[in-house]
Amino acid sequence: MESGREKINFSQAGISVRGMRATEVFSRTRRLDSFSPTVVLELLGFANRFCCEEMKSACDAYLASIVTNMDDALILIDYGLEETSNLLVGSCLQLVLRELPSSLHNPKVRKIFCSSEAREKLEMAGHCSFLLYYFLSQVAMEDSMTSAATMLLLERLKECATEKWQKALAMHQLGCVLLERREYKEAHACFEAAADSGHVYSMVGVARTRYKQGKMFSAYSIINSLISEYKPIGWMYQERFLYNVGTKRSLDLRKANELDPSLSFPYKYGAVLLAEENQIVAAISEIDKILGFKVSPDCLELRAWFFIALEDYESALRDIRALLTLEPNYMMFHGRIRGDHLVELLTQHVQHWGPGDCWMQLYDRWSSVDDIGSLAVIYQMLLNDPGKSLLLFRQSLLLLRLNCQKAAMRSLRLAQNNAISKYERLIYEGWILYDTGYREEALSKAELSISIQRSFEAFFLKAYVLADTSLDSESLSHVIELLEEALKCPSDGLRKGQALNNLGSIYVDCGDLDLAAQCYMNALDIKHTRAHQGLARVYHLKSSRKDAYNEMTKLIEKAQNNASAYEKRSEYGDRDMANADLGMATELDPLRTYPYRYRAAVLMDDQRENEAVEELTKAIAFKLDLQMLHLRAAFHEAMGNFVSALRDCEAALCLDPNHKDTLDLYRRMQDRGMDQS
Repeated sequence: MESGREKINFSQAGISVRGMRATEVFSRTRRLDSFSPTVVLELLGFANRFCCEEMKSACDAYLASIVTNMDDALILIDYGLEETSNLLVGSCLQLVLRELPSSLHNPKVRKIFCSSEAREKLEMAGHCSFLLYYFLSQVAMEDSMTSAATMLLLERLKECATEKWQKALAMHQLGCVLLERREYKEAHACFEAAADSGHVYSMVGVARTRYKQGKMFSAYSIINSLISEYKPIGWMYQERFLYNVGTKRSLDLRKANELDPSLSFPYKYGAVLLAEENQIVAAISEIDKILGFKVSPDCLELRAWFFIALEDYESALRDIRALLTLEPNYMMFHGRIRGDHLVELLTQHVQHWGPGDCWMQLYDRWSSVDDIGSLAVIYQMLLNDPGKSLLLFRQSLLLLRLNCQKAAMRSLRLAQNNAISKYERLIYEGWILYDTGYREEALSKAELSISIQRSFEAFFLKAYVLADTSLDSESLSHVIELLEEALKCPSDGLRKGQALNNLGSIYVDCGDLDLAAQCYMNALDIKHTRAHQGLARVYHLKSSRKDAYNEMTKLIEKAQNNASAYEKRSEYGDRDMANADLGMATELDPLRTYPYRYRAAVLMDDQRENEAVEELTKAIAFKLDLQMLHLRAAFHEAMGNFVSALRDCEAALCLDPNHKDTLDLYRRMQDRGMDQS
């Protein structure tokens, strides 16, 4: 009503004289950059009250642009929510989410997300969704399954659920948390509600809660019916093992391991049984099997206790240090002792290493492809120099190699935060951008770092990103120049060996095999063991398969983690030798997909189509992989099973919507479907 009057009394509008002057200036200039944030906040409130949409949008955009740190975000988001300012709230949320999971421990952050009123405010500002709360609850569950914040976020997730599948998923997640909190009756109700909504996995939750309430036969019956009604998967037998009795338990566990060799529990259980029979060395060998391809804190802890039982304190220390690299606050012995305290106790029983000793140990372990040993040495070095960004960066590289992306990113961010110079910080920022898919931005960071200080890591980063971005001849020449510049800069043998190895790979791509061979030999001279693989490739391209095979044999003999070496050597032997090597690769690391694809292709060539499909199906059951799904789709097409081919194409495109070969196959299947209809 007031906006239609000729004169309006603003004395009760809650805006200062300074704010009114700013309003007048904005009405003439449409600019806000000459005002302080406090004044702009006044203008935002004024504009919102009097429906001045242009002024509100300008204030919203300006305030969103000045949110640069967590403190600003936590102050300004309250104003944004109060005034339903979409851009400002979004900008603040971006900063808050970037600091997860640590930001969830801040009471102000919990206030933004955890109450029903807060969720409603976010909804009014256009930033409340099922996906947001699903993400938040997942982060909270990984941080602490039993915390009050986790429970509250899951309650909000339930409120956001509108579709049937969303409600089922929310109830399942809530059931998992209640189960962990030992609230079995409430957990049972949640799992039953989710199962009634079609969430089949929740039947496992129903079984587990009944088991916890003393109803073992009921739990057994539920899992038994799942195995009967659906195609059996490894985890089903592992779950039934809990409710079975006598010799049937061991049969269930054996079947679980057969169907899904990536499950860690069968290895841990087998190792504990051996330890109970005082076969400690055999128990260590059993747990080594899983640690060879899947590193986890619980398996490292178990092996550490076995080594302590043997009084092999150095090996126990190695495992605990590696464990603490993955989870710095890990509590051992069922949460009764801090991992770092156990390190202090065990350190008294081993020889002390000085800085020089540590570098020698790191060099030896890195050269022998002992990633867990290398992690342990770096952990020890960081105790003496916790802010050493170079070591934190090395730590992140090892963690990536071990497929521990979350821990790797944490180490990389610590390296960035502890960098003592701007050029060094830019390098780590560049790697973070590259690892999160921002290649162009990563290149810019590398170039800016080089403009400040020519360094090995800056040139290496730029070369690495460029090689991954473009493979034309001009780009490859530029990558060679960058790697040569990197090698002229000071660095240690570990990194220079990697640069030489990468340079050799680029020379191979350019067809200059002699220069490639020289690079690999130079890398081997400074103990970069992985260069054997590159040299083998050169021999193979020179039509010397025997030399290539022998070169890979050297890598197998030197490397502690050598599943990939067996896989690569299979390319240089005859069919029987290849099958033997790929069999060994699968035994050492069942998550490697190439052996399954190779064996399936051989079976297909031998016109054993059903066996070929089964070989892929066996692996897809525990390792959902784009290449295997695409290959199985192609097999189905060749067999005339177009419905199955279409299904596999759709699954593969969920993993990579832009995969060209799968898209082509998918379109062919769609065309066939139209022709048949």
